[in-house]
Amino acid sequence: MAATYIRPAAPEDFDRLAEIERAAAARFDPQDLPPALAGDALPRDELAAAHTAGLLWVAADADGAHGFLLARRCDDSLHLQEMDVYPGRQGQGLGSALIAHAETIARGQGLSRLTLTTFEHLAWNAPYYQRRGFQPLDDADCPPFLLALLRTEAEHGLKRRVAMHKPLR
Repeated sequence: MAATYIRPAAPEDFDRLAEIERAAAARFDPQDLPPALAGDALPRDELAAAHTAGLLWVAADADGAHGFLLARRCDDSLHLQEMDVYPGRQGQGLGSALIAHAETIARGQGLSRLTLTTFEHLAWNAPYYQRRGFQPLDDADCPPFLLALLRTEAEHGLKRRVAMHKPLR
């Protein structure tokens, strides 16, 4: 297996990122990720905006991209908006490498934390992030942008979601 590295995504990666996202979504039970959402992929304009902002990275090797992370800056946080690894490449450290890269970027920008929302009950979601230093946030400790995101996710049928953060200071 070729060495995997993290690099900025390029527009020519966008079709592959949609494949990765759909394949990763297929692992979810329809009670967790409604089929209408599982078939969706991030819009190309959202990928393009993240690419332009330098907030879209891929885990790749000589064969191409096998995972990606799309982030956005929110207040003093770097929010991990979407991270997916192709199912056949999961468990090989690609997600951890993407998170470590995002953390390096956030620290370099002087941000105070990484944030995300995820399913609280799935082993490859909240427990996975907890092993990487993320902590769940109670509503009282959530910044407004995370509370709004959790509300939007609930409106789209997502249940048992939790906001998490990893302090960087």
